[in-house]
Amino acid sequence: KQWYQRRVRVFSAEIDPTLTEWKKIERGVEIIKFPLNKYILQIKSFRSNIDHKGDPLYANNTIVDKSTSMLVHYMVNKRKLGQFVWNTIPYVAGTDVILFGCQAPYSRYRSNPCNGEFEQIWSWNFSEKGATLTCFDEVQYEVNFQQARNPSCRNLGSLPIDQLRFTNMAGFYYRAAPHEEAPANLEKTEPKTTPPVTTLTPIPPTTTTPFPAQLTRPTCNCWTRECGYCSNLDCAVKYDLTSSETGITVNSVLNRKDFNIIKLYNGAGKEIGYFRWNLKAMFLEGCIFCRSPRMPGILKGDYNDWNFNMKDGVIRISVGGEVRFERKLRRGCKRHYQDVQYFSFQRMDCDSTFVIDAAMEPGDLMDGTCNGQCEG
Repeated sequence: KQWYQRRVRVFSAEIDPTLTEWKKIERGVEIIKFPLNKYILQIKSFRSNIDHKGDPLYANNTIVDKSTSMLVHYMVNKRKLGQFVWNTIPYVAGTDVILFGCQAPYSRYRSNPCNGEFEQIWSWNFSEKGATLTCFDEVQYEVNFQQARNPSCRNLGSLPIDQLRFTNMAGFYYRAAPHEEAPANLEKTEPKTTPPVTTLTPIPPTTTTPFPAQLTRPTCNCWTRECGYCSNLDCAVKYDLTSSETGITVNSVLNRKDFNIIKLYNGAGKEIGYFRWNLKAMFLEGCIFCRSPRMPGILKGDYNDWNFNMKDGVIRISVGGEVRFERKLRRGCKRHYQDVQYFSFQRMDCDSTFVIDAAMEPGDLMDGTCNGQCEG
């Protein structure tokens, strides 16, 4: 038999009984303690009843139909090291499942998963040799770590993964299973509910005392169901960025691939563009006249203070207090960004923070834990 078909029993004696019961995922982003290389991760999901003909996978510049997809980040000592994504339905076009960072990770399901059943039991089985994804004990995806060219993929089986971060999985269930057990206990549970459509309603004026300067909060990711995938202003900060002297200061660690995103909204709560940056490039989008030129990497991947300022139509980017980029917006672009009254963060984690200026009014879901997304 091939490696992915063998039953591994080495950790079965250490099974934590508190992990073996089904637990409901209550929030759009939820972090749990889970030793992924010791237990099989089982997810009880509910099949979407919609047809889709696009690419479902998470990637830069890709719009994802979140009603069909599930995303799990695996973490070591609270640091996200990678992610895997899969879908409740087989897609007509595109791909169905991916373990990011491994060679040839994109894959189509081998058949209609879970026999087309509404209630599904998925099992992710990680070992030193590789990983498999099954539904009702039928293998739909597998990757061999030992044959991977990417060192991060080859080492994945030996990482001491201790936490998982569920995204877009509220209403589903998870549990741990010993390696020798096949999926079982398929009792029916309540179906995944569809949240109401969130409309863009500006945050009403507040009568509370403004936050003191230099108070920091996590950069709450607005790309969640609760936040209407960045359309709910309860997940944004009310702030007149076009007249602010101080701008937005973010402390984050960057790489050369993934982008951090600050989304920008006008006074009516309509998204008008976003500023995106990483170690390789930084640019303003939403207006074809003012895309900033790409810049070479200037940092080494450590935490740094980045400041984004657009007072009086002049874009200034500072790092560690030093201005690195400056450009005056002109004509249509200046008009497009003349009224920026809200901002939010997308694709940023709980370890990154931003400084709350005295004039800022964070939305109701942008508390110290990002409405439960981050640990307090």
